[in-house]
Amino acid sequence: MEQPQGFISTEHPHFICQLHRSLYGLKQAPRAWFTRLSQALCDLGFSGSQVDYSLFTLHKDKLHIFILVYVNDINVTGNDDSMIFSIISQLQCEFVMKDLGDLSYFLGIEAARDQTGLHLRQSKYIADLLDRANMVGSRPYKAPCISGSKMSKFDGELLVDPSEYRHIIGALQYVTITRPNFAYSVNQLCQHL
Repeated sequence: MEQPQGFISTEHPHFICQLHRSLYGLKQAPRAWFTRLSQALCDLGFSGSQVDYSLFTLHKDKLHIFILVYVNDINVTGNDDSMIFSIISQLQCEFVMKDLGDLSYFLGIEAARDQTGLHLRQSKYIADLLDRANMVGSRPYKAPCISGSKMSKFDGELLVDPSEYRHIIGALQYVTITRPNFAYSVNQLCQHL
């Protein structure tokens, strides 16, 4: 380890700088931010999930609140609106945050709430995927895959750029979150990666 350029001390050339907190741009910054956020949530009574480290839950009697963290986006939901607003205000005292209101679009998934519940769809994500694959004007088919047919690596034309196929199949795997009926077809396509 050595002193950074422009900060070299002539009196102490072997000394190094010690950071008191992580800065943006450093490799440790995301880990330090998540550690600080995790500690703040634990101080509020949340516990981290053992299955998904980005999920924090709070359960007290009939109160259930869930916090999902993705990079620097935080989704808060639960069954008590006043407690949710209280937690958000407590987090705003600790962190610089902006409340964007009700969830509408997150990680390519549109969320719409009505009296029957929360509905998830990926129509915008799928439209963008069709545009990326140059298939915007293609006709829909009733079944996503013809039953009994087997794909072969010898069928069709070779792609100029195979990475395009991998990107599209990866995006289709993400579509199966809201369209599980595509899972078999996507699985068949994945076998030819």
